[in-house]
Amino acid sequence: MVSHQAGTNRDGQIAMPLPTAIHDLLDRSTLIIASNRGPIEFHETSDGEIVSKRGTGGVITAMSAAARYADAIWVACAMTPADRLLAEKMQEEQQPFIEHPDLEGFRVRFVLPDLEAYRGYYYRIANPLLWFLQHYLWDTPRAPDIDYETWQAWHHGYVVVNRLFAEEIVAAAEAAPREPIVLLQDYHLYLAPAFIRERCPDLLLYHFIHIPWPDQDYWRLLPMEMRRSICEGLLANDIVGFQTPRHARSFLNTVDVNLPDAEVDYRRREVTYRGRTTRVRVYPISIDPELVRQVAASEDARRHEEHLRAFRNEYTIVRVDRAEPSKNVVRGFLAYDRLLEAHPELIGRVNFLAFLVPTRMEVAEYINYLDEINAVVGRINAKYANAAQIEGIDWQPVHLFVGDDYPRALAAMKFYDVLLVNAIFDGMNLVAKEGALLNERNGVLILSEGAGAYQQLGPWALTVSPTDIEGTAEALWRGLTMPESERAWRAQQLRQHVLEHDLRRWLIDQLQDIAELRAERETDPVRTPS
Repeated sequence: MVSHQAGTNRDGQIAMPLPTAIHDLLDRSTLIIASNRGPIEFHETSDGEIVSKRGTGGVITAMSAAARYADAIWVACAMTPADRLLAEKMQEEQQPFIEHPDLEGFRVRFVLPDLEAYRGYYYRIANPLLWFLQHYLWDTPRAPDIDYETWQAWHHGYVVVNRLFAEEIVAAAEAAPREPIVLLQDYHLYLAPAFIRERCPDLLLYHFIHIPWPDQDYWRLLPMEMRRSICEGLLANDIVGFQTPRHARSFLNTVDVNLPDAEVDYRRREVTYRGRTTRVRVYPISIDPELVRQVAASEDARRHEEHLRAFRNEYTIVRVDRAEPSKNVVRGFLAYDRLLEAHPELIGRVNFLAFLVPTRMEVAEYINYLDEINAVVGRINAKYANAAQIEGIDWQPVHLFVGDDYPRALAAMKFYDVLLVNAIFDGMNLVAKEGALLNERNGVLILSEGAGAYQQLGPWALTVSPTDIEGTAEALWRGLTMPESERAWRAQQLRQHVLEHDLRRWLIDQLQDIAELRAERETDPVRTPS
């Protein structure tokens, strides 16, 4: 039943109609969001002024939407010296939170690990160990090596920082003006729920995992102590959310194999362990169509759109990705090379525009992969330079745009004939949804089976296996030559699905399950864990 009331943000402005149960939940609750990075970073200028910079990334974008509808506190690591300075000042003045006009509804508590602990937690365990494992990226005959330094990073980095997060989350819950509900985010914080539960046994904990959850056999790359601790940490939550049914099922399998005392109910998607029942649910993340369209229509985006006209051709292929191994960028370029080999009639008529965002440049594997991307693009452009000269045309097959420029990427999505999303494994992949929303040419989506978005968008995309270079080349050809009527039908179905399954729905589905759980506890105290 949908209420006629509307949700309100902290300023009292009407945000959106909400189901009655959720409206009641948010009216009575403070959401405590916890993630490695927060919604804002602070920096000190040369003259001593503290200025702010909005955070980026899918987690921040998605969870920032919650601030429109609820009282909210964000717990995150201090990333800059100014973050630390403000956090230390907060502690000295015995203030519970940092408040700043740019936070737009949030208050913040920073976690302050020492630099050595943070390096172990982030640069040795979270990235790359867990990230690579959960995206099936390890070259297993050679890596990973769980050596002395890895164990040191686990015990004195990952465990320590997760415990620090738990302490700050508990402090935020104690200072919250309303009933606290904790929303933990992603793979950085797998152990924190168990540490929180030690101090607050009745606190409602929810954990959403934005990345894939691999098969239980692949988890055996980690020692038993690590993977059991991860499973036990997550089972301290009341609800654990995943992007797809496949990931949820893999988690249940992993728990079943690694925790013999756990009772796993696959039909109900529940696990009972040490007297607590954890619900395992599926919430496919999405985009905010209104916000995406606003950015795409901005003056900045329009300037980029005009500039990019010079790079378009009779046929235009686009990709937008972070420049990291799971996105499978190199194989995408190799498939394009194969397309040109198989169809020389396309020489001079098709351009491939790739918009890549460098990420985690402190990690060697990411630096090396960006080097590989540049190398393969150089080879392809050099290979076809002579062909273009013979034809007497000024043509470069691949145009590489490196940098974090969201309006530019959205501008490019408007005019693709084919959007290539061939990730090896992705939790979701929002590029596929942004492209489906914005494209104005009935562009064709080529989508890897490994992307979480495939579970939703697969029926209207061209399917590729991430390692199949020949198959991807054939899909590029089919997409470029597809009859206009079929292109239009597919594009319409994709756009309609994205509009119906937006970020608002993602948030509401989670909050609905949290509201139901809280209501059950209030009406049946016997079931309330102690």
